[in-house]
Amino acid sequence: MAYAVVAMDSDGVDARVHADRLDSRIRDVMETSERQAGASRVIGQSPEWRRVLTKAAQVAVTDTTVFLQGESGTGKEVVARFIHRASPRKNGPFVAINCAALPEQLLESELFGYERGAFTGAQQAKAGQIELAATGVLFLDEVSEMSPMAQAKLLRVLQEREFRRLGGTRPVKANVRVIAASNRDLQRAVADGGFREDLFYRLQVFDIRMPPLRERRGDIPLLTDAFLQDFYRSTGCASAGLTPDALEMLVGHEWPGNVRELHNALERAAILCEGGLITREHLSLRSTNVIGPRRPSRLPDVERRTIEQALHGSDGNKA
Repeated sequence: MAYAVVAMDSDGVDARVHADRLDSRIRDVMETSERQAGASRVIGQSPEWRRVLTKAAQVAVTDTTVFLQGESGTGKEVVARFIHRASPRKNGPFVAINCAALPEQLLESELFGYERGAFTGAQQAKAGQIELAATGVLFLDEVSEMSPMAQAKLLRVLQEREFRRLGGTRPVKANVRVIAASNRDLQRAVADGGFREDLFYRLQVFDIRMPPLRERRGDIPLLTDAFLQDFYRSTGCASAGLTPDALEMLVGHEWPGNVRELHNALERAAILCEGGLITREHLSLRSTNVIGPRRPSRLPDVERRTIEQALHGSDGNKA
């Protein structure tokens, strides 16, 4: 399946070769994520998801800073790990830190490390996450929640490729690629005075918009199948599949919590069905999450695509 748009380059040479190389890179990374399974799997074939992977594959071969913008639960860390796996830094570490989960003082010490005596209780020096991510990728989730002081220090990392530990006087080299993410509009945060404009432009060198699940409904059957397989491997909770109306319910739901909400709903349903078929009652989706009138059924098209993909993956073996 082609992931890239074919165009003519400046020399008038057909860019199909470049598109094929990009497709090959995407397939290789998806196969790697499939073998590793877990939450970092790259799942989806919808045009919206293919556009995300195409941009991710294009920027992966560089060392450019990447900014992922999207609602919570859309798979920003999945794409960040995809970029890491497709990059020259793939053999280096991938270090993720949620900037919203740590208070200001703790976030700075976690990121930049500290020297002995930098603050009460600092009895020995400690390397920060930037040092631990050396030769690899540092993923900063919810970067918009950083304090002004931490923003200033991160700007230095991106501009000068160096930083100082808390309480330190000696600069430390930052051999790390930064991928940042946020569910907030950073440009609006800049206008409101809550985010540094110079840091905004440093992070926005290459931005990727993450589509919400309601914009990539064609991926819901694939995600459902993958999640149910994961539950069986990790917990032994098996299901015989979904009833047609349960699948229709999944495809028609608005998913305000996106892929994360789908994962949680299926995990609960897999436990409740006790090895049988998952029904609408097992899903227990709140009708208040559905926006607007009921949509026409997409089940026939979704079912056909799912069957075609299954047949293709099994070399036509219907059993």
